[in-house]
Amino acid sequence: MSAKSFELLLQTAFDTDTPNVIAEGAPAVYQELERALRMAQTAKGDSRDNLNFRFERLRLGIAIAFVKAFLRLADNEKSQEVLEVLQDAIKAKSTQEIDKVVQKRIAAFDHLYHEIFVNPAREEILHLFERTLDAGSKEELDELIFEGLELFAQIDWDAQHSEEDDDELPPLDEDFLKSL
Repeated sequence: MSAKSFELLLQTAFDTDTPNVIAEGAPAVYQELERALRMAQTAKGDSRDNLNFRFERLRLGIAIAFVKAFLRLADNEKSQEVLEVLQDAIKAKSTQEIDKVVQKRIAAFDHLYHEIFVNPAREEILHLFERTLDAGSKEELDELIFEGLELFAQIDWDAQHSEEDDDELPPLDEDFLKSL
């Protein structure tokens, strides 16, 4: 996978060419992890902490993409809080800060599981999100980016809006109805 694939995952999830998720940009997060991996092979100590932090930031970015995609298909406003937690966590300056942000608001994650079985795409996205949280290597994250891009390409993002549009049809003309 590549930094570009990660950026595309976020762009697709947010339905914009410039998702305002990561201050330095999605490619930088991916590239920082690659740089930290190279440094960790030759150094010890601080480079290990940096590697863990860079890994967590990429994992958070992928999780944000999946939660945003999930929210685009769901009408569960309480799930929006999960996205906010993840977006706050990715701004942290250390792994410990990330943990504090997430632990403080962990209850928000329960809202993701309401009414998921109504929509198979939401169910698949939530599964990818769960696997992201369990991922332990860059290779696993790369695979999740790939699977996410594949799934996002299959989703009819407008289907949710089409159903809503049907509910907003104007009422039938009373004169027309009387003439029947």
